[in-house]
Amino acid sequence: MFLSRRYLADRARNHVRFMFAAAGRSGGTDVPPDRMRGCRRRAVCDHDPVSELGRLRRTPVQSRSRERVERILDATRELVDEHGMDAVTTRGIAERAAVPIATLYQFFANREAVFRQLLDRDMEQIDRRVAAEIETLRADDIAHAITVFATVHRTHFLRHLEFVALYFAFGDSKLVRTHQRRCAQSFGHLLLTSGVMPAHTDPRVFGVAIAIAEGTIEHAYRDIPRNEWVVSQGRLVLQLYLESQCG
Repeated sequence: MFLSRRYLADRARNHVRFMFAAAGRSGGTDVPPDRMRGCRRRAVCDHDPVSELGRLRRTPVQSRSRERVERILDATRELVDEHGMDAVTTRGIAERAAVPIATLYQFFANREAVFRQLLDRDMEQIDRRVAAEIETLRADDIAHAITVFATVHRTHFLRHLEFVALYFAFGDSKLVRTHQRRCAQSFGHLLLTSGVMPAHTDPRVFGVAIAIAEGTIEHAYRDIPRNEWVVSQGRLVLQLYLESQCG
């Protein structure tokens, strides 16, 4: 099923503005629609033949090669952020990165391979920054922990709008699972170090919590504007679930 670009852009914009229900808050920094051009959610499954093609044709070994790959990825991120994915070409990437087009094709089969490699890199970096910030924070109770975690995520994703466009288009199942696992680890760390959940809590509980949060987001954003009632109910379910694990 093909959806209009405006609809998809609105979904992506709302998704980043209210990541993890925006900690139950309303409002937030608006995201210009033109910065979300090219957002297309692609259905994926556990067996994703496109993602299995890989990102890099060959791994850069020499420092010069690694530096060129990083320049290619940085240039791609800038172009996606400025013009949207639809307007990005391999030639444009090479020109922005100041590398020959042949060099780009030494490492990447096509534009999509560059996007996937960039998504891998940026997701890992964002998750690492979120985890580092979460480690410095504490929560008063479970409800506050949900608020803290959601706010940190929302802040970081608003700083990386190009990531949202890439995530919607190329977030294959393996990458999404890795992201969810990192989220579960950092959320669990916040809950445990704050003392709002028992130290013996099964780590799988935090994975279920993240699944509840993401399921709520997906359900709430089926319509534009998002369904506030679904958001509030999902937040309540998440809080009650975590509280049920404290016995």
